[in-house]
Amino acid sequence: MADGLFYNDLREPAISADLATITLAATNKAIIPAASYPALGGNYFSRVGKKIKLRAFGRMATGATPGSLTWSIMWGTGVDANGTAAFTSSASTLATGQTSPSWFLELYIHCRSIGATGTLFLTGHIQYHPTLVAATNGFLLWPSTAPAVSGALDLTQPFIPSLQALRSGSTAETMQVHDMELIALN
Repeated sequence: MADGLFYNDLREPAISADLATITLAATNKAIIPAASYPALGGNYFSRVGKKIKLRAFGRMATGATPGSLTWSIMWGTGVDANGTAAFTSSASTLATGQTSPSWFLELYIHCRSIGATGTLFLTGHIQYHPTLVAATNGFLLWPSTAPAVSGALDLTQPFIPSLQALRSGSTAETMQVHDMELIALN
């Protein structure tokens, strides 16, 4: 006998080709266009404990003075720097002059409270090809210290957990996503 109707559901749309290359900036840039996210709809996080998994794989190119790379999950419409920064990673020091080393991340986001002032909780990891970042940054847990719930987020709106990145350097770094999944876990 089952203890509930819990399941894993790979949400559409699926990415059928590499996404467009994004030039990073000193402000958050959405590296996955909003149209590539499944429509979660308003009140998607309608119960405490509802969880999704976001997995992405891509590559990056760095210039002569790339600085560092920071990831954010923005709860909003999915355009650049839109919404509320629900979660932000620690910064990773980028290596200079890289043309296409890979990166991978896997994040779990679940609901801690619901409604117009709801909260989410995130755990996961980011892994970089060894030539892309300083040796101490090759594998990062997200968050890097004690996990905490987000600030208040309007979970009644049809927003998405937009994966965004920014760089601190002065050259034009680029990223491209080759694969992405958003999976409803329960």
